[in-house]
Amino acid sequence: MLIFKYNLVALTLSLTSLLMVEGLANDSFASGNLLFLPMGASIFSYLLFGFGVLPGIAIANTLFGYFFWDSWSGLGFPGFTGHVVVGSLAPIAAMLMMRLFNLSNFFDGQKLNFRHVVFLVILTAFINTLSKFFIYMSVLPIAPDPAIFFSTYLIGDMLGGLVFVYVVSRISTFLIKQ
Repeated sequence: MLIFKYNLVALTLSLTSLLMVEGLANDSFASGNLLFLPMGASIFSYLLFGFGVLPGIAIANTLFGYFFWDSWSGLGFPGFTGHVVVGSLAPIAAMLMMRLFNLSNFFDGQKLNFRHVVFLVILTAFINTLSKFFIYMSVLPIAPDPAIFFSTYLIGDMLGGLVFVYVVSRISTFLIKQ
């Protein structure tokens, strides 16, 4: 029952962050969003609740992609794969890589180790951007300009991840102290 609650929280965080950046998105998948908060929502959810919240994050990405992005702008299954599958699994892949190299000490007692979280956000952004580039490059009618694609997706994932994790961790710390 607890995992259901965690998934509901992750779904809510992801949907809220997706709604917050909806007006900032470009019409083309070739140009990403320069403040992609859902990356931070995914990372924050995985940090708090573990990998068991994958269904909640995937459902949020699926619902949003289908209803708000018009079925991934007509890209069909590759658009679904790029947005939902890669977007939901990139933080998990980054966390597993960090565990492999013993870099995954995200909490020091009760405190968040922000240096490790920053590295997690950067690694997740690289994994997400590279994966989406190769998926979208093969299906878009006009191949995206790699410089524009990498700069917008990479910066958007990094900034969105850092901003979301920092702001929500500060808000939650303030609320817990009250």
